[in-house]
Amino acid sequence: MKIAFRKYHGCGNDFILVKDSDLEKSLLPELIVKICDRHTGVGADGFIVVKTDPLEMVYYNQDGSRAPMCGNGIRCFSQFCVDEGIVHQTMFHVSTLAGDKVIKISEPGMFEVDMGKPDLEDLSLVGTKEKIWGYPYRLKGERPVFLYTLFQSTIHTVVFVEDLKMVHMEETGKQICEDPLFEKQTNVNFVQVIDPGHLRMQTYERGCGITLACGTGACAAVSVAYRLGKCEKEVKVSLPRGQLKIQIGDEGQVKMTGPARCIAKGDYIYETD
Repeated sequence: MKIAFRKYHGCGNDFILVKDSDLEKSLLPELIVKICDRHTGVGADGFIVVKTDPLEMVYYNQDGSRAPMCGNGIRCFSQFCVDEGIVHQTMFHVSTLAGDKVIKISEPGMFEVDMGKPDLEDLSLVGTKEKIWGYPYRLKGERPVFLYTLFQSTIHTVVFVEDLKMVHMEETGKQICEDPLFEKQTNVNFVQVIDPGHLRMQTYERGCGITLACGTGACAAVSVAYRLGKCEKEVKVSLPRGQLKIQIGDEGQVKMTGPARCIAKGDYIYETD
């Protein structure tokens, strides 16, 4: 079976996008695991189904699990809709499990996304029994780090570090992500404050592992840093393969601006075992 796809990346975070009309729903999630495999498939951090009536982004992690939203993914979704002639306006709405998002094309290939306000109080959203804010967490054989968990379109935990290069992110991220403290697991964002207008970050994503970028994670990092007095309302967030601009509005709403680029299109040949 041949499945038409496009592949995009946003600051190195890569996704496979397929129109809903080109999919057989019974193939999911096995198809997702196979097509996202970097050795025997196309390879990607995530898989996005594009629905058009109404316009909706259905997001899956590379292990086939569903996630509410993805910041880099929604910019790639938006560029897909432009490339496929699905949208013609410079501003449009996209439905997600984390609510409707307003997209604005700031310039060709650059998208501003209204990510809404973070939620720090509703524990049902993050799947914890208590509020995780300045929570001391002891790593194996190391001094404790402090965790800050919130819902910013999906579950995020922010960990501030002095130097990203000195952190064993794969091991530490996995330990925090899969800790029983988080019933639904959590994305883990390691954040280094360069100055009040500049953060450096890398994310361990649940259902995926270390990724080169995380848009919702960047929004979460700035939301937490701003509340702790570590940054300003407008911040650039440097990621291993790019940069995002994050802005916090007067009422606490968060906007993210960043790129999206198509890097491949074709047919994936799907074979069942």
